[in-house]
Amino acid sequence: LMLAGRVDAVRGARVAARRDACTGNGCAAPDDVTEWLLEPEGAGPVTVAVRPLPAAVAAGDARYRHVYIEQGKPVWRALEGGGAASGLSHAAPARPQPVRVLDRYGALLWADGATVREARAAGLSAMLGVAPEHASGVAGMLARVPGGGPQTAMLTLDLPLQQRAQRILECVAWQRGRWDGGACHGGTAPPSSRQAGLVLLDAHSGDILAAAGAGNAPAGAFNWPEVRAFDRANPARSPLRIPAWQHDGGVHRSPGSTFKVVSALGLELAARGDRQLDGLLDGMAPADINRMAHARGYDFGTAAPAYPASGRARITNYHEQGLEHRAQDGRLGLRQALAYSQNTWFAWAAEWSDRSLLGMPDGGMPDVLPLEPGALDGVRPVMAAARKVGFGAAMRLDGGLLPPQFPWSAYDALQSVPSHIDPVQTRHEVRQMAIGLRMQATPLQMAVVSGAIGEGAAVAPRLLQTLNGRMAQTAPLAALDVRLDRIRAGMKGVIDSGTAAGAFGGPALAGVRRGLYGKTGTAPTGEGTATVWFTGWLEPDTLQGQPHRLAFALFVSHSEASGGEHAAPVMAALLADLSRIAGTEGKKPSYPRQ
Repeated sequence: LMLAGRVDAVRGARVAARRDACTGNGCAAPDDVTEWLLEPEGAGPVTVAVRPLPAAVAAGDARYRHVYIEQGKPVWRALEGGGAASGLSHAAPARPQPVRVLDRYGALLWADGATVREARAAGLSAMLGVAPEHASGVAGMLARVPGGGPQTAMLTLDLPLQQRAQRILECVAWQRGRWDGGACHGGTAPPSSRQAGLVLLDAHSGDILAAAGAGNAPAGAFNWPEVRAFDRANPARSPLRIPAWQHDGGVHRSPGSTFKVVSALGLELAARGDRQLDGLLDGMAPADINRMAHARGYDFGTAAPAYPASGRARITNYHEQGLEHRAQDGRLGLRQALAYSQNTWFAWAAEWSDRSLLGMPDGGMPDVLPLEPGALDGVRPVMAAARKVGFGAAMRLDGGLLPPQFPWSAYDALQSVPSHIDPVQTRHEVRQMAIGLRMQATPLQMAVVSGAIGEGAAVAPRLLQTLNGRMAQTAPLAALDVRLDRIRAGMKGVIDSGTAAGAFGGPALAGVRRGLYGKTGTAPTGEGTATVWFTGWLEPDTLQGQPHRLAFALFVSHSEASGGEHAAPVMAALLADLSRIAGTEGKKPSYPRQ
């Protein structure tokens, strides 16, 4: 046994050995925790009588404890510094850090040790800092720059755009309300665990223009001690996390079918050396697809609602429909598979392209593991494509402005939590990976994916634009070096006739629709609920004053709907607002200027 406390007696067993085992910083004495080896005397009960440790002598306890026992009676003591019963100190606040943070056009976001009111209303407290002691916020990070001294930073954020994105996310995503351009109508109380996050970025420069989030517990100076304690105990689920680019590693951040964009990129990589796969991506008659699948021994059929058509572990299509009715001009290919989010097509195509399965419908080595990052890139093309667009690595958002010796910490606001794909052990998990299950992603990651498809090159996001007058570095963009026209056509089909057509079909979005590309996602997480997604980009000059391609992504957890029904309308509302401002009011939305 390992016991915390004082052992008074042992009955029913002989003590064969005992060892002091308390070595941590919280130990008042080595025997606060002890290890015991007991030899039972027979088939009877073993009883160990243990007294609890005196909590009043625990390390650091006096900083929080009001009640003590003296002569058998409880006695109240005020905390050091004049603390009240709530445990919050009324001592003089710490001297504000000499840090100022501005948006891209000079609007003040943080000064005098606090996030300004307009930035708080825009949902930026967790990012900038909820208190001077919030070391992982942007202001706290700048205060940690080696050498000290005043720091003045300009972020890539556009405050008016951020405010608009935050209000629309809270209305349409979190509450499932209707946004009329100025107010929210018809919203309902969301499930207690629902979260939402959104990123809008300039795909050319990587500048993050808006990063909205909803669903975190309230955090501010008023409850900072409690928030800090929770953050230390459970950092992944802390109210200080930024939904736009930090996740908790759980099932509620699976990107679902938005990951099919990455899978499509992997299929294009594999098709460079496989003429039959290239023909499948181009599009074939359903009957020819079925003949090819059966000739290879795969239990795949375009009329079947699931793949394999028989068996226990299967991938099913939405509403358990077949694929044949989605053929265009008598052909099914990558364009149609993306536009109508055909799960079975992607599961089979990914299985075909994965060389660990040895080109066979059964067997193979699906559980092969890489000894180092990238070792399987030549074998598992979907994984290679994911690495190419940033999966598996934290993205640092400082634009190269923080010094090389900066002491980075987990969950710092200027870096993302890596998007992660769970290890593949079975053939069925290869299929699940292809449709965006068993993985975790962030809106920033999926916006980077969409931006890369639009730009034809990897996107390097950044949040820090200048620091003490120095400009952020512009990272050279590495070309994807793969055919992209079929992926782009599929993402255009999502908007024009596919899974997001309902969200963008109104006359208010006619001008936006011509330059819009997208992909919806619905990742089931429970009985009747899912995490829903929408990602894509807007071509340059679609909106007045928009010189560069804009990439975006958003998610909503604990949704009862699909990505096309719940997530896509969020971006539709935001783009409708921006279009109205640019057109009806004759104003230019503030975008990065040339």
